[in-house]
Amino acid sequence: SSRLMYVSFKSNSNNPLYRLILSDADGANALEILRSSEPILSPSWSPNGKDIAYVSFETQRPAIYKQRISSGKRKKITNFKGLNSSPAWSPNGKKIAMVLSKDGNPEIYVLTLRNGNLKRITNNTAIDTEPSWLPDGKSLIFTSDRGGRPQIYQVDLNEIQPKRLTFAGNYNSKGSVTSDGKGMVMIHGDDYGYHIAWQDLKTGELIILTNTTLDESPSLAPNNSMILYATKVKGKGVLAGVSLDGGVKFLLPSPSSDVREPAWSP
Repeated sequence: SSRLMYVSFKSNSNNPLYRLILSDADGANALEILRSSEPILSPSWSPNGKDIAYVSFETQRPAIYKQRISSGKRKKITNFKGLNSSPAWSPNGKKIAMVLSKDGNPEIYVLTLRNGNLKRITNNTAIDTEPSWLPDGKSLIFTSDRGGRPQIYQVDLNEIQPKRLTFAGNYNSKGSVTSDGKGMVMIHGDDYGYHIAWQDLKTGELIILTNTTLDESPSLAPNNSMILYATKVKGKGVLAGVSLDGGVKFLLPSPSSDVREPAWSP
């Protein structure tokens, strides 16, 4: 009963076309819900599955939009100078974490949707990006190069003192915590490329789940059994899946366009 959302890209005679697509979990019944000649990035589902958030460059600079799926009604919720990116809904749907560079370099902020209150979470000269919520809604994980290379950190919203979670390999990013809070999926980079990986948050044990080398944008199924992600096959962007134990791997039917940035619904 779950659905997928992803970005489709096609370039025809120097006329790029970006489309935000909604489909069944197996890729069938694809429905276009937004199209633009400018990039669409970072689609994110609300916890109730009724709304989405994403980044659009339709005004020639990045802005974050919120859209009701059933009606198509949309609202621009940020339009600050500089970067507006990586929206992530809180578990209760009342807040959205995001990346803004309005005060200088990219930092993590949390926006309260009801009153527009904006709270800055990180404060570092490094690039902080890709926020994702822990199930309790009290903490975030994010990617930062504050240690010299991109790694994943956790920050409590009240303490504002991040701790580093990843140490294996020279690159870890785009973390997402399972609903039981015990594990985290991510992009893990090593000498052989970029792979989907899983890490036990208690022991730190890391398991690489894919043998493809250009993987990105992992998204967990609602029951934590599968991970959907984007990768390259023969130079083309496609969507693929892998089970949490790495035992099952599959490719989704590929349209004529490149596809990227999948997001699995609640």
